[in-house]
Amino acid sequence: MSTTKVLYKPKNLEIEFGEKDGGYFLRTNESPTSSETTTTTISSLPSYLTRGKIIVIDSVNSGIGRSDEKNIYSKIINPLFDHLSIPHEYFPTTSPSSISDLALSFKDPEITVIFISGDTSINEFVNGLNDTTTGKISIFPIPGGTGNSLALSLNLTDPLSSISTLLTGKPDPLNLYQVEFPKNTKFLVQNEVTDEVPANFKFLVVLSWAFHASLVADSDTPELRKHGLQRFQIAAYQNLEREQKYEGQVIINNDEVINGPFAYWLLTSAQKFEPTFEISPQGDILKDELYLVAFETKTDKDYIMDIMKQVYDKGSHVSNPDVVYKKLVKGDSIVLKTKNSNSVNDKRFCVDGSIVVLPDTTDNEIRIQVTNNKQYSWELYIIH
Repeated sequence: MSTTKVLYKPKNLEIEFGEKDGGYFLRTNESPTSSETTTTTISSLPSYLTRGKIIVIDSVNSGIGRSDEKNIYSKIINPLFDHLSIPHEYFPTTSPSSISDLALSFKDPEITVIFISGDTSINEFVNGLNDTTTGKISIFPIPGGTGNSLALSLNLTDPLSSISTLLTGKPDPLNLYQVEFPKNTKFLVQNEVTDEVPANFKFLVVLSWAFHASLVADSDTPELRKHGLQRFQIAAYQNLEREQKYEGQVIINNDEVINGPFAYWLLTSAQKFEPTFEISPQGDILKDELYLVAFETKTDKDYIMDIMKQVYDKGSHVSNPDVVYKKLVKGDSIVLKTKNSNSVNDKRFCVDGSIVVLPDTTDNEIRIQVTNNKQYSWELYIIH
């Protein structure tokens, strides 16, 4: 049994929550005595839980879905907020556009948004915000998806342990990164082309091409999603059955050129994509910087997996002379020119878990810039 105890001093209330017999539980003690097992004492709630509107967005189909016994909202958050007198709204998703539609409707000048989701839902929210309102939004991610890099980068490793941080955390700027795709770049959902990618498009965690984007795209099927994180491994082995060769050229700040063909190419602000998958050892989600991680195509069919093993070995791949590992800071720009791309596989990009596909032209140009924590007139913060 795993439990956490919180002593909320204004009400002299001890709250215990945790996991038991395969489900979550919460219980209270209105007359607590001094106990060494009380792990957190709270004298007052942080301002993001006392001012403005509070919304809990639950991406109910993210990850492996929600079970009744391990529903973090109904079992923990809702009763916890009731005991602490924290008014809030609960918003479970009902359609693929639910989060974007909600973000577009925001009018309040100060909002706290608690996500039970993966990275993609938070990206959809940020890019769905309207361009008419000025305000401040504080975001807290509770890992509930398959890809939880944002939460993991804040040391939020599971839903339960995240709750204590929510009650005691602080907000810092949520750094965003601008990506400009060619006109007519479209979203790709389970291999179906959908809406066009907007011009003012941001990402928070990762923009990838080549092998990484392909395995994320190919794992996006109902069958593979049932496997959770393992779906990426299955898709990776499927991709290794064909040559990973993506023709392109990278130009950094208009003067440094890195030529392909590439097997692996991504930009990330995160340190880890999984608890043991340390893609960027120097990465820090709280700093306004990106890292380029890339390596060229080789004839040796085992070279990709050899480098991936180094990623799992505490990020030792960054010392491999075959791997490009380069920091980009605020004001830096990077251009990726894709060449001779005739196959849809070669045109796919991963943006915080979403897949987009470039237009049907052989050569395309993608521009990326390290920016700030603003989307339109909204200032964005991350609680940690």
